Amino acid sequence: MPVNHQIVYHLQDALNLLPDLSDPISTQSFASSTNDQLLVVYISSLLRAVIALHALVDNKATIGRAELEEGGGSGDDKASKADAQKQLEKGGKEAGSGKDVNNSNEDPQAQ
Repeated sequence: MPVNHQIVYHLQDALNLLPDLSDPISTQSFASSTNDQLLVVYISSLLRAVIALHALVDNKATIGRAELEEGGGSGDDKASKADAQKQLEKGGKEAGSGKDVNNSNEDPQAQ
């Protein structure tokens, strides 16, 4: 296959546009510019991760609020949350003691 001179000329033009890297000033300039660009990429990745974590925590909090509201009443009061926690602890102690909390009025012989 014969050499295509048009392609060789374009390659020569492209290579002539490359900077001279033997000069320490231009090398330092390119290194500084590259470091700045990499810092921007790093900070943007870090920011993206923080935003994703915020969305995850916000979603978890929304689900928790929805579960509290479904559980009964307004889950916004701290007192009602504390009462619900006490009832859970009390219920756990009664269930652990062998008592049947739901059927406390019925005759134990009927079971």
